[in-house]
Order: sequence, then C-alpha cells, then structure tokens
Amino acid sequence: MRGYDKYDKDVIATPRPKNLRLKHRTATKPTIIERWPVFQEQDRPPLSIRLTVRKSSIAVTMDHLPNFKYKSEPYPRVPLLSSQPYDGLDFDGYQTRRGFLLTPLYNRDFSQKPREETADFLQTWLFYGAIHELLTVDEPPDLGLFIEMDDYGFRASTRHIERLISAWAVKIEALAKKSVEECRAQLTRVGVALNTINKIYHNLLIVPDSPLPWEVTLSFGVLGCTMDHALKDIFNLGRGRTWGLDSLAATRMAAAGWCPRDVAVAQEFLSELPMFCASFMERRTVPFDHWNCSSATCLLNNIDEKTYVTQHRTQGCRCHMVGVDQSEVHRIIEKGGIPVIWITSSGVDAYGSPMLDVKLKNGGLVMNSYIAISHVWSDGLGNPHANTLPLCQLQSLYDRLVDMSWNETLHALNTTGQDIEYNGQTEKKIIEGLGKAFKFMAPGLKRVVDPIREYRKKPLAIWLDTFCVPLGGQNRKLAIANMAKIYSTAHMTIVLDSELQALEAKGCLDEELAIHIGLSGWQRRAWTFQEGALSTQWLRFLFRDGPAQLPLWKKENPDQSIALGYTMPGFVDGIERMQGKGLNLITKRLDGTPHYSRPDVPKSRLEEMERNKFTFALQSYTLEETKKFFIGMKLMWSGTHIHSHPDVLAARIIGIWETMRLRATSKESDKFICFAIMCALSGSQRQHLPALFSEDEHVRMRSWVQLQSIVPSGLLFIPGQRYDEPGFRWIPKGVYREPLIDDEYAERESEAEGGALLFSKPGWIVDEAPVRCLQDGMFVVSDSATSLRYTVEQVDAPSKSSSFALLQGEAMAVILMCRVGERPPEEGDNIKEMGALLRSVSQTPSRIRGDFVCRVRVGLCIESEGQSGTVPVPGRTIYGSQKWILG
Repeated sequence: MRGYDKYDKDVIATPRPKNLRLKHRTATKPTIIERWPVFQEQDRPPLSIRLTVRKSSIAVTMDHLPNFKYKSEPYPRVPLLSSQPYDGLDFDGYQTRRGFLLTPLYNRDFSQKPREETADFLQTWLFYGAIHELLTVDEPPDLGLFIEMDDYGFRASTRHIERLISAWAVKIEALAKKSVEECRAQLTRVGVALNTINKIYHNLLIVPDSPLPWEVTLSFGVLGCTMDHALKDIFNLGRGRTWGLDSLAATRMAAAGWCPRDVAVAQEFLSELPMFCASFMERRTVPFDHWNCSSATCLLNNIDEKTYVTQHRTQGCRCHMVGVDQSEVHRIIEKGGIPVIWITSSGVDAYGSPMLDVKLKNGGLVMNSYIAISHVWSDGLGNPHANTLPLCQLQSLYDRLVDMSWNETLHALNTTGQDIEYNGQTEKKIIEGLGKAFKFMAPGLKRVVDPIREYRKKPLAIWLDTFCVPLGGQNRKLAIANMAKIYSTAHMTIVLDSELQALEAKGCLDEELAIHIGLSGWQRRAWTFQEGALSTQWLRFLFRDGPAQLPLWKKENPDQSIALGYTMPGFVDGIERMQGKGLNLITKRLDGTPHYSRPDVPKSRLEEMERNKFTFALQSYTLEETKKFFIGMKLMWSGTHIHSHPDVLAARIIGIWETMRLRATSKESDKFICFAIMCALSGSQRQHLPALFSEDEHVRMRSWVQLQSIVPSGLLFIPGQRYDEPGFRWIPKGVYREPLIDDEYAERESEAEGGALLFSKPGWIVDEAPVRCLQDGMFVVSDSATSLRYTVEQVDAPSKSSSFALLQGEAMAVILMCRVGERPPEEGDNIKEMGALLRSVSQTPSRIRGDFVCRVRVGLCIESEGQSGTVPVPGRTIYGSQKWILG
C-alpha cells in the first residue's frame, strides 16, 4: 500500500502552495487501517506495528509544538512519502540495506537513485528510523503512532513524541542504575544517530535540487532538535549540534515585518525550537516600517518632543484637553508626596456625553489606593507640551480601570494561599488561616463596599506621568528620583500597550502570553522596566478582554520556595540603620542561606514531582525559556537589600544592566537615569539621585561608580567609550548594548584603607618592558613559572591620555577576566580570554596599582602566531585572588 497515494513523482519536490487555506473539521476517532510487519534481528520473531490513522481535516505534522491561539499560519504539514515501514534493524546500516552509499549523502549528492525512491528512503530512515533508534531501549516504539490521515491523505505526525520521550527517559534512568556502561553506550548511540541526521539534514537544506519537499526536510530538523532539547532538559546533556531553526525563524520574522530588535531579543533569550515556534505567532501591531530600526533599538518607539502629537481615541475627535492644577502638583512633590488624580463620573451633559470630575490629591497622605499607569509614549498617551490629556482618553481609562482594582482585590481574597509552597509549618498555618478568613470575608465585604462605591460614583485614583511629572525644573528631577516610592506604594500597576490591547488573553497559553509581553513595545523601553520592576504589589497587563498577569514564578524544586514580590523599602531602610547581632540575624534570614528550612510540601506533591522528574513537554520547556524575558524584574523582586552578600548585590546590578542594555529611551542620557534608579537599594542611596541627575550627563557614570560599594568586574572588560581622567580610565561612559560577561565584582575597601575599589583577579606582572616588546598591537608574555607563552592582543584603541606604546623599563601588568584555559572552550573557541593592560604598575605586599590602558585579548601562543621581531616579555604569573587598584 502506498502511503502517499495523492502524491506523484512530480509533486514530491513541489514547494508548498503559499495561498493554501484549508477548512478545518472536527477530528474523528482513529481507525486501524492494517498491520505492517517490521523485521528485526533474525534471532527474534517478527514484530508487527499497528498503523493508527487519525482521520481529520488538514492538520500539522509537528503536533507536539505549542498550539498558539494567535498564529500567522499553521505549522507545516508533512506528507507521508515512505512506501514501506522501517525494518527495525541498526540505524547505521539502513542506507546499505536500501542500496545507498553514505559518502555521497555526506557530500550532498542525492542522485544515486530516482528522486521518488530517494525521497521514500530519506523519510523512512531520517524520520521513522530516527525515532526507532533514538527511543528504543528494551523494545522499539510503535511507529504506527507517527502516521495519521487528513483530507489530503497520509501524513507524518509527532503527536505522541513527548510521551514516548518521557517513557524512554525513565528506561534510561533505570538502565543507568543497572549498568553505567550500558547506559553510556545507549546514549552514545543516540548521539551518533543525531549527528548523522544533522549532517544529512543540513545538506538537504543547502542543495538547490533536493529530492524532498521542504516540509519533510524541516521535520528532520524539528525531530532532532526536539530530542536535543529533551536530552538537555531531562539529563542536562550539552548540545554541540545546531539545526538552523533559529536562523529560519529569524528569516520568517523579518519577512513578516517584525522589528529587527525583537528578532535579536528573541534570538538572545529563546533556543532554537521555541524561537521557531514563536515565528509562527501573529503580531497584532499597526503595520509599521522598521526599515531604519536595528537589532539594538526600535526607532518607532522613540519620540521627538517637537513633533509629538497627543492622540485622541478616534480620528476626528475634537474633545477638550483635561488637566489639573500644576502649582498643586509642584507643592505636593516638594513636600515629598505623591500627586494622584481622582476621577469620578458626574453623569452626562446636555448632549449625552459622559462627564468626569477630575481632582488632585496627595497619594502619600490620604488613606487610599491608587493605580500607577505604565505606558509607552509612542502609543499616544504622552504630552511633552502640557500636563494634559484629551477627555476621550481619560474617559477610556476610567471605563477600563474603575472596577479593576476592586475586582483584583476580591480575586486575591478568594485565592490567598494558592500556588504557594511554604517554608515551614508556622507559615503554612498562617497562610491557610488567612486564606479561609479572606474567603469568608469576601462575599460580605462585596455586599458592604459595592453600595458605597456606587454612592461615591466609583472613584478612580491613578498616577500617570503625563499629569503628575512636571515638564521641567528641579521638581521634575525630584519626581523622577521618587519613582521607587510611587510604584512600590501603588495598589496596582497596570501596563498599557497598544499591541497587547489588540489581543485577548483568555485562551492563550502562558508561554504565548509571555512572548507577546516580552516582545511588546512596553518591553522595549527603559522607563517601563523600572516601572514594572518597582511595582511590588500587583502588576497587570491590560488586554482587550481585561487584565492578565505574568506566568507564575512557582518553583518546582522543593528546596527552592517561591519568593514573594515585596521589597518593603521602608523595612529595608530600617534595617540599614540597625547595628549589632540582630542585623546579622535578620540579613541572614532574608538571604535565606544559613537559616533556610525545607518547605513543607505535601507528600502527594513530592510523589507527583518524582513521577514527573523525567517528563518532557516542549510547552513547559518553552514557558521556562520565555521567563528569561523578565529575569531582570524577577531579580528586582527577590528581596535583595543593602546588607545582602556582595555576590547577591553584584548579581542584581548585572541583571539590571542586562535588562537595560536591551531597552531604549528617546534620549540616550535617560537610560543611565533609569539604571541608577534601579540600582538604588536604600533611602540613603536614593538621596544621592537628584544631585547625580543634576550633573553633566557625560560624568554621571563616573560619579555613580564613586558612590558604589560593589561594582561588577565586567565593567572593566566591555567595549565602549571610557573616561580620560586618571583614576577613571577603566569606567565606561554609559550603559551599553554589550553584556557584562564577567559575574564577579570589585569591592570598595574601607575609608581607613583608602576607599579604593579592589578587583580580585589573576594576571601577570612585567617588571621591565623592553622597547621592542610591541609590534602591530600585540606582544608575547612568557610565563616564568611554566615557560608557556601567551599572546596579548590589543582589542580597542587606548584612551587619548594613554598609549599602547610602553616606555623602556616601565613596569606593566595584564589583568585577566579568568585564567586562560580555566573556562571550558565553546565550539570554535581557541581559549582566549579578555584582559586589561595596565602601565605605571607599582606593587605592595597586598595591592597592585596601575593605570588602565586598554582592553586586550589573551591566548596561548602558537608558533605561527609569533611575529618576527617580537621579543617575549618575561612575566610573573599571579593565579590567585590578587587585589588590583586601577587608575
């Protein structure tokens, strides 16, 4: 029986019709068509495979991929080209048994046999044979599960692949307990098979006249990549293979009109298969031309204050502008308060149009809750010319938000204690008791409060920068420096984004929501990051059908309980002023390391987690990866405080940098302002912000470093412009696009010791630099301890006041990010590390001081790299934690 009865030899290599639109019908019950014999080793009886065919409308082959609600198009449908089942013998010899030579296939020659026969062979071997080889431990999987039928005939399917991978993982674990050698041999077989599939798959992508339809070739890559993801997810086995799905996804995204910045961010946070799935998502955005955008920034979100126009809700609307008394706003800010806009409905006017009563109150003094609005000015809710908005925009905000805070409160009362793992019996009893009490209170509270809200005409209190941040002057700086207090004390922060408001959250998978939010215009801006991260109460994203929250950050590991998103700035400021043993006790409890107790997780939950330990689900895998979009906010919610361990403080700054570098501001100098606000942990640190922002924008980064007790060492090794002044030449002038690749830190010594930042790094010291040690921006250091030679190559130009040309007899040194050869080399890496060159070096028993010259790259010296006339410089190696002071 032919499995591709509706395809002839002319159709096999025909590209997919671009305008194919198929009507979907409800799937019917699977039907057993026939039995196909599968012959294995001759000493075993023949094994029959039952072909289960699911009769349905046109369906996709890649059934295990996440099924998004908003799709630009379905995943590709893969026709069944195999005319016979896989024979069940060794994978490596199948090509010989079918009369094919392996060498031509490796050399991109697919002309050994007619195209139809070649297509038949390739799918049987690289899809069905691959499944048989990869998932067979004691008995092979039922390959008939991977064939279904739709309106166009038979097709390949992966509907059951996740279940079979999970069952395979359990068997591998059992095999490892029985025999480590057998387990190693089994996994080696899997790796060899995946390498073979990968090689021929890439050849099929490259050849101009492939015998296979592109959908069939793509199915090999999706299958192989799925298996690689499973190996990493379940057994933490690294991947040396790439399947090109991320490049294909980037091409698809660009063709669909995605901003290059969104494509770059997706590539940075998502691995191959999740990114491939994301490329099939529909983006509900107004068609924009991203021609001038780059991978670093989306220019369409930037605004020009001179040409910016505040938008009305509908085209042609002529409603009047609404504002509040700005003198009162200034007075509230000067007294340290929070200006809050109170809006109530005052009925309709003579023409039937709704009327709003808008008042200004001090949100820091009155006992009320307010909603902080986080939005992108390019969506039209800003106003650079006056602190006003059109009435229609204000009416829309009122209609959509007036009941939101109250509804979320009732929802919280009814769900208190859900999805929380407890750190101990006491906490568990407290939370469970509160949950029962709140659920009991909720109906009565609703009956009492609803009439009051109606009587008061449902007041809505909001904080919106368009109204509440002055357009200029010292009070504007005070308002900006007060953002932490504004967003942390708000009852709720609601995110307004035009793309999200065009979507309905109901029915979307968690990972789909996370990708939409992670690539939204709100996620591109630096100001909105601080607004979201500082929102320590409820953070909600407004969709067309109402508010939605980020996917839960629940941790499945019982040794890591969930951290509540409350930073409690007032409590932290109080801790800062405490002294003695009580301080150490509290900080250790907050850090959670010495006094940690295992969460009290129910036995049934532990048993469920043990059962699911080897369960693989691409949907869950994708969800975990999408959380990387928000890792900066998660770090901000982790409860870090000024007395946390330096490792924790450095990780927090690195997390803020990593988030800020992917976001943009209309004014480049504003990015540093956001960065500094986010890094301020205590009241004393926040007090320095107004003075810091009053300085010239070109010296702010230098001043910020001087205020810090901890800075990431990675600042020393990133590219970008640096200061020319002595003592600051190593400091970058701003927050750049490049990542901080070093996760260590420099710590400031006490004032009694000089108050300098100390870097603890390995390196070399050269007491006297010969004149001819330099040539073409490179010199060679000979390690006096090991006699190994290392090349030191100039990476970027030295500062204006320094030079790569050293004076005869001048002492110099090289600081290494880490010891050469200490890091495991990545694919294609020749083990070179970043470093920093110092001159005018002086040394004491505990310190080495030198002037920063430039960044360098250090690697083991190969003879071919040596250059005539380059004299090796003898260097004294320092492998330990030497203390360096930079000038």
